[in-house]
Amino acid sequence: MAVWVGVDPGEKRIGLARGDALGILATPRGVVPKKEDLLRWIQEMDEEYEVSGIMVGWPRNMDGSFGPMALRSLKLVRWLRDQLSAPVFLWDERLTTSQAQGYGGHAAIDEKAAAILLQSYLDAGTPPAEDPPGLLEAENEQDSA
Repeated sequence: MAVWVGVDPGEKRIGLARGDALGILATPRGVVPKKEDLLRWIQEMDEEYEVSGIMVGWPRNMDGSFGPMALRSLKLVRWLRDQLSAPVFLWDERLTTSQAQGYGGHAAIDEKAAAILLQSYLDAGTPPAEDPPGLLEAENEQDSA
């Protein structure tokens, strides 16, 4: 049974979500404090369910530019791609944290945001996930920072 994983990288925690085997519903699965814990969690998911892919939230600014959190997500994706055989993609997650804020404490916000971003991908019919437009510009911004 293959599943998709959603990741919402925050400043203090990384929110986690997992899709169901049918690719219809994303559910919050907790938080981890650092990327090494995220890697272990994904590897455990892969052993238990077989991970089809990992969607990492890419919080672009409303005007489409890239702030520090978007560049942090890009760095995390690069690192995960080096560590995992499953495909790792960026997915636009503008406003997912504000959508999740009605759900409780800070940890709940992070995992709910991960579920919201994964759900948006599943609702889109799991389209071929190429790197989003603007990625090259983000890489250039990161390299010059």
